[in-house]
Order: sequence, then C-alpha cells, then structure tokens
Amino acid sequence: MKVSVLICDKGTANPQQGTLNLLNVGWVQTQLGLNPAVPGSLLTPPHAVAVFFEVEHAYCNRPIELVLTLEDEDGRVVSMPGPTGPQEIRLVSAVTVGSPAMASLGTPGAGNALVEIMPGLLVPPGAYRWNVSLAGEHHEEWFGAFRVLPPPQMPMFSFAPTTQPTPPPPDDEPAGETEEPGSG
Repeated sequence: MKVSVLICDKGTANPQQGTLNLLNVGWVQTQLGLNPAVPGSLLTPPHAVAVFFEVEHAYCNRPIELVLTLEDEDGRVVSMPGPTGPQEIRLVSAVTVGSPAMASLGTPGAGNALVEIMPGLLVPPGAYRWNVSLAGEHHEEWFGAFRVLPPPQMPMFSFAPTTQPTPPPPDDEPAGETEEPGSG
C-alpha cells in the first residue's frame, strides 16, 4: 500500500472522475484566531485533509477502514472538549477502492478521501500531524504535518500620561538687571 497525506484550505471531491479539487494545498503552518462561537477562545482556521492511496488488488471492491488521527509533537492523540468530556480526534471511515477498469488482474487500485475540519481545531500552539492508517496498516511516513502559531499580537495604542509643564529654573537676578559682558 501507498498513502500520501496533504493538508489544504479546502477541497471538493469529484466522484465521477475519482479526483479531488484542492485549494491552497501543501501548507505546513497556520495561526490561531478568535473563535466566533466561543468568545475568548482560539482555534485554527478551517482546513481539509486529503488522503491519496493505492491498494493491492485484494483490497479492491470491498470496504476497508481509513483512520485519520491528530497527534501532537509528543506523539499523543489530541483531545478536544466534547459533550461528555474530552474526546480524541480520531476520524474513522469505510472506503471502497474499485478495481482499475481495463487493467490486468492484480493491478493495484487507487482512491482518495477528503476530510474537512470545520470550524477548525481548538489546540494550543505547537506541532501536529494527521496520521493515517488504512485497512489496519500504518507506516511512519503516512502523515501530514503542520505547525500552529500563536495568534498575531494586536497593536497596542496608549497615550502618554499628561504631565504638567516643567517651570523654567529660577533666575538668581531680577528681571531687567542683567549685566552685559564687558561692562563694568
């Protein structure tokens, strides 16, 4: 089996052609932004994960399990808040790869899957990777990695505190009694 994982801003499947239309594919860095649904919280922008795979003929024409798991930089599965408590970000789907038309018996079949991550991920800044397993197999290179940066710092405007003007230093001589140089 061969698997490739790509991250993109969004995508659509074209089932008639067996292809995916992807927008801004291949990015590896994103930045947290404000979550409009929960004031004060941050999340990544929406994105999509595209998985392309080639399977042996024995796996064609029957459902096989595709598992997409989000892991942090320490290899732990990432969890998000759910209605019953923290839930691991693990997406499971059955995919069916058709036999290639007009190909000799034993020719591998090719397929793809697209998973949209809406509205984004509630994760802290750090390194992450979408890992894939297919039909129970997983290989170390079957992943798409990305970094999440902290939100941009908003410019801070402040006004200097108002201060009273500093009076000039006192003169030792009364006004009008200034001695000119060279006189006297």
